[in-house]
Amino acid sequence: MDLRIEIDGLTLAYEDTGGAGPCVLFLHGLGGSVNAWLAQLEACRGRGWRGVAYDQRGAGRSDKPQGPYSVELWAEDAVRVLDALGIERAALVGHSVGCMVAEHAAARLGERVWALAVCGGALQWRPEAGPVFEERVKLARAGRMNEIAATVATTGLSERCRHEDPRLLGLMRELIASNDPDAYALCSEATAAARMTDPSRLRCPFLAFCGSEDPVAPPAASEELAAAVSNGRSAVVAGAAHWCMLEDPDGTTTALFAFLDRHAPVS
Repeated sequence: MDLRIEIDGLTLAYEDTGGAGPCVLFLHGLGGSVNAWLAQLEACRGRGWRGVAYDQRGAGRSDKPQGPYSVELWAEDAVRVLDALGIERAALVGHSVGCMVAEHAAARLGERVWALAVCGGALQWRPEAGPVFEERVKLARAGRMNEIAATVATTGLSERCRHEDPRLLGLMRELIASNDPDAYALCSEATAAARMTDPSRLRCPFLAFCGSEDPVAPPAASEELAAAVSNGRSAVVAGAAHWCMLEDPDGTTTALFAFLDRHAPVS
């Protein structure tokens, strides 16, 4: 599909499986797009669920207005997407900084969220991440997206995957390198400042999961997140790194939908 939705003058590109069952809204991470979630959208389609994913402002085929951006602004966009599409209740699923966006949106939406799952997320980034984001901002504003892409692919895919699947390594480099440099810099600044608000307030079922080889938000971060929520649980996708939905789409779908299937509302 090549769908567009306009919200207060902002045009966002999105995918929508259109099923009549429960709805799931997917939120990508820094440098990502709808394409990160294609396998999970297909899983929704197979269940007759409505899966929706969109390119956030500053990313993919969506508008890239002047900044600054923030997790709070992205979360507001998520709420407005649900409203504009007439979706009353949804599960939210985020990746990387999209986890923080999903958590902020869930806090705003309250009982409209029937489940929240975060992949490769953390309460806040580790201190050593600060200089990494600063360097990405500088490289992006210098137009050196290929260098950023090479670095992101190293943390995004496990060493085994990079060695055994050079095709996927190349595709991931291209995904990151194709980002608009100025918009990527704005997104990097927003990501650097991102953190979750207060997960302990969440009352919906909660899953924190990641690849077992994730160097950005390792399993310990998922365990910390799960412990911060009264009904939280954690899981891992064995052998995968930070972008586990690309490296192991089947394993990611299995981990995610074992959770969503258990908590899906009965129509």
